[in-house]
Amino acid sequence: MKNKFLKIALVLSAIILTTACTEDDATGDATNAPSSPSLTVALDFEGEQSLVEAETTYGFTVSISEIQITNVRVHLSQTDGDATKGDDFDFPSTVTIAAGTTSISDVFTIHADEILEDTETATIQITDGTEANLNSISGTSVTFSIMNHAEGDLAIGLSWAASSAVTDNYGETIEATDLADMRLLITDVPYTGILTEEDGSGFETLNFLGTYPDGEYYIVADFYEANEIPINLDLELTLDQVGVINGASHSFPAAVNTTDACADLHYILAKVTKLGEEYTIEKVGEKSTMDLANYVGTWSGEDMWGDTEVTTTLNADGVLEITGIGVTFMTDADAWGETILEQEILLMDVDETTGSFTIEEQYYMKTEYDGAVQDLYYLSGTGTIDPCTNTMDLEYDFVQDGTSYVDWLTQYGYFFHEINVLNEE
Repeated sequence: MKNKFLKIALVLSAIILTTACTEDDATGDATNAPSSPSLTVALDFEGEQSLVEAETTYGFTVSISEIQITNVRVHLSQTDGDATKGDDFDFPSTVTIAAGTTSISDVFTIHADEILEDTETATIQITDGTEANLNSISGTSVTFSIMNHAEGDLAIGLSWAASSAVTDNYGETIEATDLADMRLLITDVPYTGILTEEDGSGFETLNFLGTYPDGEYYIVADFYEANEIPINLDLELTLDQVGVINGASHSFPAAVNTTDACADLHYILAKVTKLGEEYTIEKVGEKSTMDLANYVGTWSGEDMWGDTEVTTTLNADGVLEITGIGVTFMTDADAWGETILEQEILLMDVDETTGSFTIEEQYYMKTEYDGAVQDLYYLSGTGTIDPCTNTMDLEYDFVQDGTSYVDWLTQYGYFFHEINVLNEE
């Protein structure tokens, strides 16, 4: 009898112990201290979402690195935004990873209503740092931009991402919105004026109103400001119209570079043709080109031989021309020291999208030295016009009787083929 009573007592003890552990939460008051796992959060979506107000859910999962003997409770809270929990969206205030498991999944829910409002936002933090008995917590936050619009409106969203990974000095990934702050514009066709724009601090959303006049419009992206790190950005355009267009999107890989952050450059994403409450969307995907007339004038700067000045003109065929390159080198007594008898204007082959240009080898100068006429000089070069800074970088070379002066002079340690000139306008 004694042995039977002992066995029953052991079984009851085991049952009591199991029940107590299962009902206990790791909130700092656990009676059975678990080990200290790490906690991570995974999203089923990108952490920043721009969407039209509709009944929609977005999933997430909270995980710990090893099974615990107590429940682990994780807290969620709204930390920013003017959207209202319970009306515009919902999320659980806590989620609990049950003892004996390593994860829990739940959702954020976006609600639809009949009230026409401005775009509202909500930023929600998953984990608030009070979670107990954890070695490390890798929480995250999510942001929703919830657009409200009437049936005749067209909701437009713009997001972007680096075309390749970008990290800081500590190896941490730099977020897209830290690389660039972009604007989303509706313009006329061709682009001469802006109808409406959005230039917030994150991904952009705007409403193309059904009350706008019928006609053709461009959807345009450009920069409000950009990080100094030069990196290509992929652009994503989204379009929604209640009951007509549901989550349409267009992707534009490596569409712009952070170095394009100036007023003269923009990217045309799409053309919208409006007829009543009907919209026809045509993907364009076209970076603006330079107006070469803006780069006509006198440019000054320095090359390896001192101060220099060049002049650009636009000929009748719309081709940019240049003259004045290397005059300081050619005439300075401390350099080549020749007298120019004749000087030509050189044609520039400019890529109006990138600003890069080539000067094919062309006749340039006739000179004399000590009263004797010299063999004719030809010139070739390559460079870039930067429309954001109004600067021109040029590498050039004189060629005389088939001899390259860059090649010849380099053996003596001379480098005269770099010029950096600044537009004085």
